[in-house]
Parts: sequence; structure tokens; C-alpha cells
Amino acid sequence: MKVVNKMEFYKTQSWKRKRAKILRRDGYECLNCKRYGKNRTATTVHHCHPLKERPDLRLASWNLISLCAECHGKMHDRETDKLTKLGEFWREKVTPHPSSTVE
Repeated sequence: MKVVNKMEFYKTQSWKRKRAKILRRDGYECLNCKRYGKNRTATTVHHCHPLKERPDLRLASWNLISLCAECHGKMHDRETDKLTKLGEFWREKVTPHPSSTVE
């Protein structure tokens, strides 16, 4: 599947199915809030390795985490579209080691 642009990708059935699967996998809980003992409902699925940088990982389950809207807003600098320090933390956290298998 060739990704023309990210807004088109987010409208595809493959993304909608994957998003639902990840939210279910994570129990509809924000994984970032959970790190601090908070229990907030996740409404967004975040690409730890951004879609723009790694379109090949667009549907890799290990690259996707469930977040609440507030935490998702903290992952990206909206002016530069770069990952924030928190976004980089999650990118590093989910990156599999070379010996692991990737879905």
C-alpha cells in the first residue's frame, strides 16, 4: 500500500481496523498516564516512529500505543511537527531490539 499522504492513510479501512485493535489491546487506557498511576481513557493511537518518517511501520502493532488526547498532544511539537522529549522517550521505549521479532 502506497501512502500518498497521512490524512488519506487515516481514512483507510486497514488503519481503522488496526486502531481499534490497538485500543482493545491496551484496554482503552492511556499508556502514558498509566506510567504515573493515572487511569485515563485512550482515544488516540500514536505512531511512536512517526508515519512521515517510517511509513513502513504504519501498521506495526509494536509501533503503536494508545493515548488520551492530552498525552498525544505532548508527543509532538505542533509547530515543527517533530517529536518532543516525551515522544522520543516512547520511540526509544517501543523500538525492538535486533534479536526480537517484529510483527
